[in-house]
This record gives sequence, C-alpha cells and structure tokens, in this order.
Amino acid sequence: METMQPALKRGRDVWDRINMPKAEFLERVAKIQEQMERQGMEALLLYANNGNEYADPCYISNYIMKTPQGAIVAITREGEVALICEGFARDLPGVKAITWVEDVRSCEDVSRHAIAFLSEKGLIPSTIGLVGLEQSMPHEQFRFFLESTGSCTLIRADRMIRDMRIIKSQREVDQVRRSARIVAQAFKRLCQTTSSQFNEKSIEAVMGREAYLEGAEDARILIARYDGNDNRALRPCEELPISAHERVSLFLAVEFERYWAQGIKTLVLEKDAFVEPDGAFFRSLLNRIIEGLVTGKEISRFCSEASAQARAIDIHILPEYGLGQGIGLSLQEAPFLDEREAGRFQESMCLAIQLAARNKEAGSAVMGETVYLSRNGPEVLTGI
Repeated sequence: METMQPALKRGRDVWDRINMPKAEFLERVAKIQEQMERQGMEALLLYANNGNEYADPCYISNYIMKTPQGAIVAITREGEVALICEGFARDLPGVKAITWVEDVRSCEDVSRHAIAFLSEKGLIPSTIGLVGLEQSMPHEQFRFFLESTGSCTLIRADRMIRDMRIIKSQREVDQVRRSARIVAQAFKRLCQTTSSQFNEKSIEAVMGREAYLEGAEDARILIARYDGNDNRALRPCEELPISAHERVSLFLAVEFERYWAQGIKTLVLEKDAFVEPDGAFFRSLLNRIIEGLVTGKEISRFCSEASAQARAIDIHILPEYGLGQGIGLSLQEAPFLDEREAGRFQESMCLAIQLAARNKEAGSAVMGETVYLSRNGPEVLTGI
C-alpha cells in the first residue's frame, strides 16, 4: 500500500539495547561474512537515502535517516563495519546514540567517502558486493562510484540481503508485535472518541496522536470513502467532513523502533462515534485466507486459493490492492503475495495481509492484519 512519505520523521528515535542488543547485529554481520566468503566478496556496501526505504543499512547498523539523506554501511570480509552518513559533524553524537557501529563517518557525499573507505582498507581493486546503490543512489554519485571502482569486480547482492531479511529473528518478531499493538490501540482509540463534527483530518489526528504517544517513530494513515462510489481508492486524509452513517476504510501503518506493522479497518459513523459494521461476510473470508498461510505452501498457490474462495461466495477481490506482502524493516518487502511469485511461505515470516473486496449485496470493504508465521501456524498480531 503506497502512502505519502513525510519529509521528516517526527516520532521517537531511540535504540533500546534490551529489545535489540548489539549481539543481534553481530549475528547478522557474521551471517553476511559467511555469504561474502562463499561469493568471493571482499567488501559489501549497503545503501539507502530516505526515511522510507532505510532497511538495508539499518539491518546492520540500526541507523535510520530522519530526513532524505544518503547512508552506506560498509562491511569487509574481516568483519570491519563502518557507517557513512550524509550530514554535519555535529550530528555524530546523535547518530552514535542509536547505532552499535563505532566507525561512524559524517560527510557531504557518501559515494566519495565509500571510495575513501575502500581505498583505506586496500580494497581497490577487489570484489565488492552492492546493495541498493544502483537502484537508489543519485546518478552523479553512482557514476563517480563506478568510475572509481573500474578496476574492481562488482556483484549485485540485493537478493542475498533480501533472503536474509525475509526470515525474522525472534527479537525482530517481537518488534513487529510491539508495532502491531500500537496499530490496534490507535483503532481502539478512534472508536472510543466522540465528536459531532468528524472530518478526515480529525480521524488522522486521533489515530496519529495515539500512535506517537505510544512511542511510534512514524505513522501513515490513508482513507477510502464509500459515498456512492465503491471504487474509491485509499488516499491521504484531507479537510473533508464525514457524514452520518457514512462508511470509510482506514489504513494505519506504524513504525516502532525501526519495525513496521499495519492494519486496515472499515468503519461506519453512527451518531457521534465510529463503529464496525456487520462485516462478518468479508471478515470470514479474510480469516480463511489467513488460515491458508501454511509453511511450505507455494505463494502462487495461496493466491489462487484465495481467489477461488472469494469466487465461491460471490465476492470479487479488487486486484489493484493485492493480497499483501512481507513487512518488517520496510513497510513493503518480500515476499509479495502474487500468483507470479515463485517462493514458498517459511516459518518466521511477518506478512501484511489485506483484503479489498466487493459483493453486490454487501457492498465494498477493505480490511487487513499483520500476521506472523510461527511453527504453530499463522498468528494475527494486530487483532483489529
């Protein structure tokens, strides 16, 4: 689900060393070193440049950008780790407070400083793995990097990191669980709030305030209206009033200590409060779809089964929304639930499952949950 990205993350920004200790990151570095050894890499660079897609360097460093700035985590085969981030030198104390990495370098151009790091370590020429540079680094910076590493062998390592991040450690699952609790609490708070003049922005204010009071780093809210047009898409909130008995769908995604969870709920404004309508028709289908999240099952088969279940009860799934995707350090990450997906479900995946559907008699609804695939089967974390 695409949302507007704020220019500045305005929520809590801490490193909880109990929930996510240094040992967690060292284990990840060790696993990466093993893969680097197998693939002959002598260095690996992980890049991101905004507060929306920070996941790859954050996976190693715990660092996220609060404004659109570039950052690279550099790892050598010997286990040396450096965090190179764009910003002022005065920002370093704040950066060091949220990362275990000791070698933190502030700069104006991460590309040039990455080359300086590689030269300093005697890794030009060498075999270097790249994650995110080609896709996200500004053109001029990436061109300089390519020119400076012309004598090196460059390997795209995006899939290697993607496959590691798909399977969550227990600590990561617990972080997603904490985010999911905030999502559920924000929906609960909205339904407890009364007002004679609800509008879209007041909904956003109530849910956003609750999320940030609970310690969120970021919160994203979208709304869909069903005032005579069942094809309305989820979109950012505007200064538009909500009419009595009107039905709306609300999407909420919350980031807590780097990890995301999301939920979607369809509500009706009755008198002066939002209530959940009798959505058993759609809810029962969503529950059956979630029950189909079985470890080892092909994702393409899961999607085909979900479509067949909907058709059997005369429900049309709106394809533009999809059935969901993975969730964790990214709001949208692998695996993507699509009939073209070649992978299988694996234990310890975290997934954002969503259902946007229409029925002639029941109308339209959008609903969704964050789900953890445990050894005992799917566990709904949001429970909204």
